[in-house]
Amino acid sequence: MPLDPLPSSPPPTDTCAGSADLIEHVREAWSAALDGTRFTDDDDFFDVGGHSMLVAGIMARLGRVTGRRLPLRMFFDHPTVKSLTEAVTAATADDGEAAR
Repeated sequence: MPLDPLPSSPPPTDTCAGSADLIEHVREAWSAALDGTRFTDDDDFFDVGGHSMLVAGIMARLGRVTGRRLPLRMFFDHPTVKSLTEAVTAATADDGEAAR
């Protein structure tokens, strides 16, 4: 299912095109939400002190980076940096293919 473009969002930048760049954005969003709490790419967000109220902010931030509206459910299904990055990458790749 294609993701809806965010209204009045700038197009995705080249800096977020690759998963290596996207993972940095995910780490930054987590770090900001967790107020500097240390975590690894394989830690579960909720096990390191995250809670559901922070998820909306993280997904909104990632939506601005990708230029797409990302469903909150994606975070709950993929609660690690690594798995969330893979899910966002796959969803935005699927969206690009659907536009062709």
